Amino acid sequence: MTSRTLTRTTLPAASSSDAVHDIRLRTAAGTSAPHRDIPQLLAHIDTLQQRLETAEAALPGITRLTPGEPVELTIYRTEYEHSQLPLGLYTNRAAARAHAQDLRTREGLPAGAILTWIPDFGDDEAIEELAVFCPGPDDESVTDIWITVRTVLVDYDPEAEG
Repeated sequence: MTSRTLTRTTLPAASSSDAVHDIRLRTAAGTSAPHRDIPQLLAHIDTLQQRLETAEAALPGITRLTPGEPVELTIYRTEYEHSQLPLGLYTNRAAARAHAQDLRTREGLPAGAILTWIPDFGDDEAIEELAVFCPGPDDESVTDIWITVRTVLVDYDPEAEG
């Protein structure tokens, strides 16, 4: 008997589901060929894993949802302090910060200026304000650019606070 080495192959995303369907049909018909089917299945698993990782990166927590549990999504809103319209809505704080810092940098910064974030209080849902520290008599200034944390719900819950 000859030993075989299994390697993962990459299939185009569109053909991956077709390959699984074909394998199911061959298995049902009794014409399955494991030496050919296993690499295709491994490639399909890789494709699914990449899709899950992409979804998790875009919407943290999305791959850990529990059926029957309420779905919530935390978003980070970049805004000017007294504006009613957001500058941007993001699924992570880093993207919201990058947007705000880019806005402030485009307005021009004094030489030696440092951008930093000042939280209102110390938890994960703290509102943050972008501040500019620079040398000189006016060593600190606030920018009126804030990041606020919001929760988006999938369903209305009349029992929820709010």
